[in-house]
Amino acid sequence: MSTVWNKRLLKLGFIAPISLNVVATIDALTRPEFNPVRHWISHQNLGARGWLGTWNLLLSGTLIIVFAVVLRLTIHSGRGAVWGSIFMGTFGLGLLIAALFPIDPGLNWPPGIPASRSVSGQIHDIGGTMVFGSLIAVCLAMSSIFKESPDWKRWRIYSILSAVVVFASFVLCSVFVALDFNVMPSAPSGLFERISMAAGCLWIVLLTLRLMDNK
Repeated sequence: MSTVWNKRLLKLGFIAPISLNVVATIDALTRPEFNPVRHWISHQNLGARGWLGTWNLLLSGTLIIVFAVVLRLTIHSGRGAVWGSIFMGTFGLGLLIAALFPIDPGLNWPPGIPASRSVSGQIHDIGGTMVFGSLIAVCLAMSSIFKESPDWKRWRIYSILSAVVVFASFVLCSVFVALDFNVMPSAPSGLFERISMAAGCLWIVLLTLRLMDNK
């Protein structure tokens, strides 16, 4: 791949995470009866505008996978570069799985449809775990590269902190969704899922800008 194309495709690391979160946020805020504090990004695959949520995940996942390849071509040295690219790719793959296998109805979404469990929902859960697990893993994998360069020292700290925020927010999301069923109706599980996603995506965006600046 030529240097020119490499630099152009590197921009996908800026475009994909931003579009994923912006589209999801605008869609969530403009859907009648949808509560982004309670409901997840995945719930936007269901309902009248479910097609928008599905295509948002599909397009973002595809672009992230391409970016993972470009990331490997951009950062050549170290085992962290290899694993970082792999985990970036599994992040994109997780988004594709989450799009192709919709989440089951739940948390009163879509309205009037009872909660249920299906094979599609179980596969979706695997994709969701891949998404957030990969965001944590890519931050930690890349942090091992940053410690080798004084210019990237602060980035190592930021990468580790980002991994902690993604993990902690995802755990809180899981706790709140469990509480939602009996103890704490309308618990803010969706809010913490979105914080987890945003923290990981922000790290990707800022990393991309730094790499583009070094080109």
